[in-house]
Amino acid sequence: MNTPRPYLRIGIFVVGLLAVFGAAAAIGSAFEPAQTQDGGMEGTMEEHATEADGAHEAAAPAGLGISDDGRTLRLATTQLERGERGLLRFEIEDVDGSPVTEFDQLHERRMHLIVVRRDGTEFRHLHPEMDAEGAWTVPVRFDQPGAYRAFADFSVEGKQETLAGDVFVSGGEFEARPFPPPQPLDTTNGYEVSLQAGDLHAGEHSALIFEVRRNGEAVDDLAPYLGAKGHLVALREGDLAFLHVHPEEEGGPNQIAFEATFPTAGRYRLYLQFKHDGAVQTAQFTVTVAR
Repeated sequence: MNTPRPYLRIGIFVVGLLAVFGAAAAIGSAFEPAQTQDGGMEGTMEEHATEADGAHEAAAPAGLGISDDGRTLRLATTQLERGERGLLRFEIEDVDGSPVTEFDQLHERRMHLIVVRRDGTEFRHLHPEMDAEGAWTVPVRFDQPGAYRAFADFSVEGKQETLAGDVFVSGGEFEARPFPPPQPLDTTNGYEVSLQAGDLHAGEHSALIFEVRRNGEAVDDLAPYLGAKGHLVALREGDLAFLHVHPEEEGGPNQIAFEATFPTAGRYRLYLQFKHDGAVQTAQFTVTVAR
């Protein structure tokens, strides 16, 4: 790549992020020490909730490191050029250093790759292909420069894991920004999606109900996507801790309901994906979680 001094720009971007998200770090004791995920759980946020003194304690979120339980994400691609089509390549390395080649089916795929810019924009949900040697590849193109977080979400021998690393897109100026303010409605490609969340508190079970309409009419024929009525990813502002959520069975024909437990106070960016008329749509929301 011929872009001059891309890492200087990346350094400026990261410094800006630290300034923007300094308030999140100042929460201090509200955040538990971050750890990587121990496992997954169908139907709720990836948690192992336990009752203590009448409250629910959520498990630590995932996606905070490249390694967990002896497995490591090895990104062969760490830098891309803005606007150019490239190939994102990576492996999941086992405890002995060899590539993992046997993966379980997880929500109809063996690998889910979530890529999002560190300010919460440019969300992608990709499904790479693996070769016989265990190398995963997927074509990508990013039109906005910046630092991106790539989350590899998979299951091996019945244990769900999420590992993450950074990919840098150079080729222009970029600016650190906070998550957008909370809004109860998002529009995408002619669809109107509303969110009913109520008061959200850290460590407590919370209902998230999304309602889908188009041209003011309820969309009551949502198609399954990845084996479910909808798919939801939540990222915590600041460190981008990864919370992977799947829907409950209840809810109206045009509703997608989730039960989630946010591990700490703070702001989270939600990415709802649903399928209708043969196309997958993505609606985005910000929610604020109190102590």
